[in-house]
Amino acid sequence: MTNFVSEIVNQTPQQSDWWLNGGGWFVLALVNAGLAEQKNRSRWNWFVVSLFLGPIATFLIVVWEPVTQPSLELRNPITSADGRYLTLALLTLVVTAGAVLFAVLGQTWYMWVASGVGAAALVVFLVLFRRARAKRMLARAHANRA
Repeated sequence: MTNFVSEIVNQTPQQSDWWLNGGGWFVLALVNAGLAEQKNRSRWNWFVVSLFLGPIATFLIVVWEPVTQPSLELRNPITSADGRYLTLALLTLVVTAGAVLFAVLGQTWYMWVASGVGAAALVVFLVLFRRARAKRMLARAHANRA
């Protein structure tokens, strides 16, 4: 009769393929993105580079000097009315395209209705975008003349 301790000691070690299958590289890419941000570099760019280069990207981030000027802030596209309408139009386009895809594949009538509603909303958002853009351009032209 074997005891419990001898069964544990005699177990064969199980190889974890998590690191080999890319989990470790993903975690390293996240760490590199954080390191890049501390050196005033783009988090997203270094995350993508780190997915391919891994430890080499880590070495480059650590060795290179920090950028003296902070990276440019991306403008928020939703701060102006025309940006809001364009963002809503793009979002509606994606949702409508998905609804059309499901309607074609699933052959369900309610997805066709959802596609039609989405297409109508897309037209409305594009019209509102054009109006807001024209209004903003007109205000800019008046400001430049004054």
